[in-house]
Amino acid sequence: MPVTNADLLSDDLLALWLVENAPIKIPFFQAWSWQQVAGKSLIYPRTTALAPAVMMTACGTVDEQLPDLSQAEMVFVDYATRYTICASDLDRYRNPLLLQAILFAVAKRRILYSYAAQLDSAGVLAAPGLPDLCAAGQLVDMGGLGLTLDCLDDAYERITAGTGRPTLIMSHSRSLRTYRKLCRDAGFKAERAAFKWYNPASRRMEDGSVDAFNGTPWLANDLCNADGTGTERTYFMVVGDDGKASPTRGVTGIVPAHLGSEMFIKRTVPALLPGPIQPDAGPGEDTFVTMPAGIAVGSQGALSIIQNYTTVASCGGGGG
Repeated sequence: MPVTNADLLSDDLLALWLVENAPIKIPFFQAWSWQQVAGKSLIYPRTTALAPAVMMTACGTVDEQLPDLSQAEMVFVDYATRYTICASDLDRYRNPLLLQAILFAVAKRRILYSYAAQLDSAGVLAAPGLPDLCAAGQLVDMGGLGLTLDCLDDAYERITAGTGRPTLIMSHSRSLRTYRKLCRDAGFKAERAAFKWYNPASRRMEDGSVDAFNGTPWLANDLCNADGTGTERTYFMVVGDDGKASPTRGVTGIVPAHLGSEMFIKRTVPALLPGPIQPDAGPGEDTFVTMPAGIAVGSQGALSIIQNYTTVASCGGGGG
């Protein structure tokens, strides 16, 4: 059974008690899909492109055509963080459990940031990112040149899973700004697609619109090449996996099935802070928060990447 994004991302305690001064933009999570997996990994049986069957007009022999079968294993990685509550905190707070809840909410946000960054990572064998899971024929490499609308079209058209069109485009905001500039330079506005956004004034989800390309929503993940010094990438994906034939098995996050809808594991142990014991920093609690999760790409026709292109420059005053 899929894990709902609402259970994962909404946290009333965090919303009520903590304001993050400069939260990292990761709205792509609103369109991300998770699935629960029994066992230590998820294995997809795969085959290369099939040859069309022969046509016969009379009796004759038919050559046997066996598909080239393989298995792709998608593994879990533990995303982990920790926090400490010292004795003075436990003594002075009227409700220490509330402090524990607040810090737990912060830990979950840090883990989500780590997962969002992992999606764009490459070359880490123990924790493959989307570039590692993308088929070679699904990559459009710009060779350090500027982004073009034609090459965006090329990457878009390499999606063959499902209906042959992505359901989500993901990149850093730099790439989105570059796409908007390409459209302005060509004499038209960038597309918009219908989308629902949370409105704090009305306290509910409301209809709105979001950047789009060829009708597909384009959402930011500002942990993709966060500092702008590495390879810039834009991801085209069919998101979701219905467990049926491969054309509808797309890109998802995976979590162990036994965790249910609560994907975060919390372990609290007694702790002694290092150094001399002070009246305001005595023994307290160490809490370790982990999320075993991974990335899965069912049909490799569900993912394509355009990469290694230049983007518009950042304006003065810093920022990515």
